[in-house]
Amino acid sequence: MSKYSDLNIIYINSEKPSFNGKRESMEEKLTSLGLPYQRLGIPEQEGLSTINIVNAAHRDATKLAVEKDLFPILTLEDDTELLDEFPFELEIDKDAKLIYLGLSSYNAGHGKLELKTHNQDYYRVKNSLSAHAIIIPNKDSAKFYIETMDRAIEKNNWNDKELAFESHKELFLTPKKGLIFFQTDPHTRPVTNFELDEFIID
Repeated sequence: MSKYSDLNIIYINSEKPSFNGKRESMEEKLTSLGLPYQRLGIPEQEGLSTINIVNAAHRDATKLAVEKDLFPILTLEDDTELLDEFPFELEIDKDAKLIYLGLSSYNAGHGKLELKTHNQDYYRVKNSLSAHAIIIPNKDSAKFYIETMDRAIEKNNWNDKELAFESHKELFLTPKKGLIFFQTDPHTRPVTNFELDEFIID
């Protein structure tokens, strides 16, 4: 069974010069983590909304993993920061469709974040509006993720909202040890850096 030490990381970063600082910061952090990583640059794309530029980036990062057979992969957005010690020895649950290493407590009217015990290492996740740090364990999960991103693009809907909807049908997990990554953006930091306790329903 794969462990977190087996992960390949793909991080998403805009090609705009103003994002060069985020690129340098991410690569410094990922180098210190010691896991193999690569960058997926996001070009400016005329005719696409900001929402769909993000959706397409997540889709294309997953397609890159399929092409290069990089599984299991961890996709990261470039405003992501390591919150806690990385659990290299934690096993990747073989039944999980996706594993969230970062969550959001934000409730946009779709339902409150819910965490319920799945096993000794993981909670099952429902209603998390987040996609900044997600493990895609295998090609089956990648197919699901790509199809979900395509639906989000078709609807011009944020990818995390589509995933929150899918969380009621598919097995999404997060480690019981607590959040591992959060977002540094001032708007998302308060809802991605929090204690899990109040959202546990069992």
